[in-house]
Amino acid sequence: MTDIEDSKIYSTSDLCLASTLICNKFFMIGIDYQIEGQKNSPVGYFKFEDSPNLQTARQKFLQGMLRVDPREFHRNLHTLRSEVLKMASNPHSSAY
Repeated sequence: MTDIEDSKIYSTSDLCLASTLICNKFFMIGIDYQIEGQKNSPVGYFKFEDSPNLQTARQKFLQGMLRVDPREFHRNLHTLRSEVLKMASNPHSSAY
C-alpha cells in the first residue's frame, strides 16, 4: 500500500465532481479551503489520491458519461458543502 504522502494528490474545487468521485468510491484525503471572490465566500478544494482510475472517472464525468445514484450524490454534495462552511466558520474544528 502506498503512503498517501508519497503519492500524487488530485485536488478539485468542483463540488459536483467531488461528490461524484465519492459516489464512485474514490477516497477523499481531505479538504482545504480558501476565501475567494467578490463575496469572500469559502471555496473548498477536495483532495483525492490521484490514479489512472480517478483520471478516467474525471474524463467520463466531464463527458457526461458517469452515472451515480442521485440520492447519494445529493447527500454527498450537502455534506461536502456543509464541511467547507464549517471549516470556514471554525478552522480548528474540522476533521480534515
